[in-house]
Amino acid sequence: MRIPRIVLTALLLAACAADPQPEPTPTPQPQPPTPDPPTPPTEYSFTAAPASLTFDSEGGTQTFQLTTDAPWKAYCKEDWITFVHQAGQGDDEIRVTVEPYYDTDYNRRGTISFEVDGEGTGSLDVDIIQLRAERVDPPDPPQPELNVQVTTGAASKITTTSANITCNYSGADDGVYDRGVFYGYQPDRLDYCQAISSSELSSGYFTIKLSSLEPNTTYYYAAFVTVFDAASQQYVDVLGSVLSFATEDGMPVTEKGLQYLGCYEMPALDLVRTDACSNSGGESFGNTNWFNYETTDANRMVITHTFADGNKLRRNYTCMVDRTKQAPLWSAFVMHDDAYPDNNIGRTGSWTPDPGIPASWQSCFSSSGYSRGHFVASNYRQNTSAANKQTFYYTNQALQYQTSFNDGVWNSLEQAVKGAAPSGRDTLYVVVGTLYENSRSIEGVPVPSHFYKLLMKCSFSTAGTMTDARGVAYLFTNEAHKGMTYSQGATTIDAVEQRAGFNFFANVPEELQEKAEKMSSGIW
Repeated sequence: MRIPRIVLTALLLAACAADPQPEPTPTPQPQPPTPDPPTPPTEYSFTAAPASLTFDSEGGTQTFQLTTDAPWKAYCKEDWITFVHQAGQGDDEIRVTVEPYYDTDYNRRGTISFEVDGEGTGSLDVDIIQLRAERVDPPDPPQPELNVQVTTGAASKITTTSANITCNYSGADDGVYDRGVFYGYQPDRLDYCQAISSSELSSGYFTIKLSSLEPNTTYYYAAFVTVFDAASQQYVDVLGSVLSFATEDGMPVTEKGLQYLGCYEMPALDLVRTDACSNSGGESFGNTNWFNYETTDANRMVITHTFADGNKLRRNYTCMVDRTKQAPLWSAFVMHDDAYPDNNIGRTGSWTPDPGIPASWQSCFSSSGYSRGHFVASNYRQNTSAANKQTFYYTNQALQYQTSFNDGVWNSLEQAVKGAAPSGRDTLYVVVGTLYENSRSIEGVPVPSHFYKLLMKCSFSTAGTMTDARGVAYLFTNEAHKGMTYSQGATTIDAVEQRAGFNFFANVPEELQEKAEKMSSGIW
């Protein structure tokens, strides 16, 4: 049957209307990006060939090959080791120089450390070992055909730090060039000497006072005279027998002595004893005394020197001595025109050991280009002869470059400080010290890398209360500073304290201390 076109169209439309409509496709939503995992730090490798260096006691220079793919920096805490280079990129040859070593008892060891300079991980330590010096037994005392006889006497008047030795000699027909006592810690190593002037007498007695000894210590000693031996045409020492004595124990001490550590410029100290000084004693001139204090660092000791000024006892200065440096690290003292007037005493002393510190801790070595740089300048203590003499103890000096430093900018600063000494109710508190940053040694004596001077001028009310404090610091490398003025070395007390590792002026009220230690031109 034939379906009409109109009907067919209608059927088709109806069929289309009956079909289900498709579901709309959902629009995809953007998803947050997945974070990348953190990049681990680059791990660098370090190797050294050889892995360590060994030197004999004479020192010298050796090299090792550093192999690495890192940017690196290097450092060493030992001042007897120097090396090049301190920084680099990748492989390098490192040249190491070690100074001579004179200790015959122990080898010494140091480390050069390498680490990544920047981002990344990896490090290397290279051991530097130096062998002890070979002990050479001293030759037998020469016995010239002069029939000289020397008798070592027993020790007397033994204290914690001193002893008297009375000896005699005979048979020195032409007199003696020198006479005295050798002494030390071992019977075969009498490393120290105390002598007196020559004598034209062929025989006689002499007394030597040994000072700067250590408490509770056994010392060995032998008397000697020096005579001219015509057969060998040279001077020879003729020794007596070796004897021994022990110094007294330094504990207990009746004097407190702690009041001197409460001065405003003093740093905070860790002491072995907190009830009294460790030891005290009189000095060999005037009405003078010393008080020492053992710290928790066995290589560091603090000492205060006092002197009588009329009917008043005054502190001269307090210093910390480091046995490894054979010199003071710092000295703290006061400048005040009324308490320490300039009476034009002049230089009354010559360099001598400090009686309150063991002699083995001290050195008065000087070398070409270096002088004995005062911490408390001689012209700061011109009020009495005793006060001035105390500025010539070995504990008041260190090796300081002479030309255009000790005699130049440092001297100018010393004079400026002397001129700034106040009177009345103002007081100037001073700390002079040294740094040893990658420093070197000369004949076994460490040379400071820097000298610094810290100044704080404080004002007080009539009741004695501190009302104001102004501060400044000066820091110089230990070398020539030709044409430089001391003001060019100005910095803050805070900056020096961070490098020195001490908190000076610890007894100044906190808010005044903080303000003064941030100044860099505060007292003039």
